[in-house]
Amino acid sequence: MSELIAARQHGNYRHLLLSGASALAMLVAVTTQAAADDQDHFSIELGGQYGFEAGGSTQWFGLVPPSGGEGFFTGVGTDEFRNGPKHSWNIDGAAKFQPAGTDLIFKVGVQYGRTQRESKGFAFTYYTSTDGGDVYYINGVSRHKEEHVKVDFQVGKDFGLGMFGNNGGTSIFSVGIRYAQFSARTDINFATSKYEASITNTGSGIVTRRFSGVGPMISWEASAPISDDGFALDWGAEAAVLFGRQKSYFAINYYGGTIGGARHRNQTVPEVGGFMGLSWTCPDAPAKFTLGYKVDALFNVYDGGFFAPANVDRVTHGPFVKVGINVN
Repeated sequence: MSELIAARQHGNYRHLLLSGASALAMLVAVTTQAAADDQDHFSIELGGQYGFEAGGSTQWFGLVPPSGGEGFFTGVGTDEFRNGPKHSWNIDGAAKFQPAGTDLIFKVGVQYGRTQRESKGFAFTYYTSTDGGDVYYINGVSRHKEEHVKVDFQVGKDFGLGMFGNNGGTSIFSVGIRYAQFSARTDINFATSKYEASITNTGSGIVTRRFSGVGPMISWEASAPISDDGFALDWGAEAAVLFGRQKSYFAINYYGGTIGGARHRNQTVPEVGGFMGLSWTCPDAPAKFTLGYKVDALFNVYDGGFFAPANVDRVTHGPFVKVGINVN
């Protein structure tokens, strides 16, 4: 009964936040007066980031099986059965549209990111019993990678001097909806040899994790000129709350059998981010170039455990470059 009540409360919070974001967007649309500009404006942005990854590692095996047992391991460090990404590449694009006769700005954005594959070797010894049982030597390698996709739809307003065709500063506040999907995969290959025996057996394993969620978001983008030749200081921040589902699956296959299982559960993932950079607007073309640094943090995005659930965060930070073009 308590689980049912918690699920209902979770759904109520989600509907309240989604309704609040929609109501706020409608409020902005209703209360905003039409701008003097009677021409449609359209722009596109393309960017890329080299990211440094943090937030924790995921576990691809556990030292203590669910059923217990007398066996034990030696030569195993605290991070022997864990993997985590170190670096990533991220690309993103956005299209902005401001209809004639209004100062509302509609934005659709997409981001795709992928971590570099991490390979990690391991070697340890397993004793089946504490009183003279069999001894096995195990060594192998684990390979880990992650990727994600984000899709945003936002409605905003420039409370500065206007964002199209104007050399003054801009300050754009937006509200909207974000959909995100994160996935991670660890592949394991190993060999097992028995003490005082010439037979070597091989095994393999796979662990996959996924989070898919949707929820409201807010953002702020600002730009302030710092010179008369097109240079400006740009900065921004965003926040979102994603409501979705965590899933994890694991299967370790070896000569004596298979260890496997799956979990799934509802999860709320808060997200915050920000950036700061230096931009230059080309005087002879409708183009703007930005170089800066940005950070994005998601909390509790993965179920990083093996036999038991364990929340893992993901934090990406690093330099980025962006090019914006005003089509009209």
